Amino acid sequence: MSAEVLPLDNPSKKRRIMIITGDESIIEQIQNSNNSALIQSIIIESKDLFNEGAESSYSVVGTETQTSTQKKTKQGTLTCVVCGASALGYNFDAITCESCKAFFRRNALKSLKSFHCRRQGGCEITLETRRRCSACRLAKCFSNGMKRDRLLLAEEKVAKRRKMEEIHPSSGQSHLTIGDQSPSIISIHSDLELPLLEKVNLDRLTDFSDLLPQTPNTLMSIEDLQRVETIQNSYEKRIELAARDGLPWNPSEHATTFLQQLNSRSVPAMRLLTFFRQIPEFNELNVDDKVTLIKYNLMPLILLNSSLSFNVETHQILEADSDVPLDPKAFHKMHGTEVFLQVKKIFTSFLQIAQCDQRIIQLTLIVLLLTKGFCTYTGTEEPVLNDGMAVFRAQNYYIELLWRYMETTHGTAKSIRMFNDLIVHFQVWQRVEGQLRNNARKLLGPDETDEILPIMKSLLHIP
Repeated sequence: MSAEVLPLDNPSKKRRIMIITGDESIIEQIQNSNNSALIQSIIIESKDLFNEGAESSYSVVGTETQTSTQKKTKQGTLTCVVCGASALGYNFDAITCESCKAFFRRNALKSLKSFHCRRQGGCEITLETRRRCSACRLAKCFSNGMKRDRLLLAEEKVAKRRKMEEIHPSSGQSHLTIGDQSPSIISIHSDLELPLLEKVNLDRLTDFSDLLPQTPNTLMSIEDLQRVETIQNSYEKRIELAARDGLPWNPSEHATTFLQQLNSRSVPAMRLLTFFRQIPEFNELNVDDKVTLIKYNLMPLILLNSSLSFNVETHQILEADSDVPLDPKAFHKMHGTEVFLQVKKIFTSFLQIAQCDQRIIQLTLIVLLLTKGFCTYTGTEEPVLNDGMAVFRAQNYYIELLWRYMETTHGTAKSIRMFNDLIVHFQVWQRVEGQLRNNARKLLGPDETDEILPIMKSLLHIP
């Protein structure tokens, strides 16, 4: 904690003391003091640690998102100085919302000559109009105190840390050799046969560092940073866009039967599909190839995706405030204790990475969707892609982007550990998910099959 007492020119004026702390006990003492009404607090972005009892080898870094409860209780009084929307805290030396923060990061380093206002600089920037004129929005960012050198400083810190790692590599750090071509995750499934989770010690599995993209040690470019930011924005918009297009199931409706629980899974599936439809490389693929990738790869991704919606305060998976939370007791009752504990352990491993850095999971979702031949379903033979090279190129691009982001943000050694854990646990999850899919078909009655929603029929491979 640090405190700064401002000098007093007039002794009659009250002194202002600024306290910067992340210690919750200190904050609680201040809030419970008799002078709490005189205190103005500003909450800077932060993230709570994992749910009680969870173990992790990763440290939590600052993330872009928080639980809905945190937003309501801690940040409701802040207003963006650019557009007037609800703000999270200080970004580049000014209080801004996430949208204006991302806009400034994308555009602050560009030449001002590249922006043009059709109204000669007279546009009013509000929540509703902020996307209409980039020139006026950027000008308002600067006029309200947002500083370009703050963005440069952040990039310099990353570069400095990279140099320190090169000079003083951590003990046991793996060194990657640079090859001519980046290997694809496609090769992982055919080279490794994993038994079920209860037969595997996940702490002693093979090191997958040689499967990582073999790229030079270069920092992310401005284009890379913009793409990662765009992907996060696309992910955040998936719920709104999916609702606008129409959902096959009402997410606020309680599912009481097994059939209803199956159909309710169409909501996260449609939202995830809406996210993928915003990815240019996926949209440019052959139409039949997109259908194949969705049909064979989407269903296992729902659990990985759920790690981004876990509320650490309520211990519930909740994508939107109006949704009915996923009921683990119903899953436990349906599939038994052994399977429930398997899934819980796998989900916890995903959750640890998601709470360390949500962008890693968002990028991994794209990589895994674009992985041909990764599905464990044996009911029907997976079709051959019409343009497999296009899928391969798209996947390689996101593998390299994922790795550059992880290495730039978290360093090589930690990135390798997270990548290993992510791939190994996802492979184990695929096998368990295949069992759950078979159990679902057995639990369905003859008359219930016709009541399954079309999208779930396709994803569950039910004729």
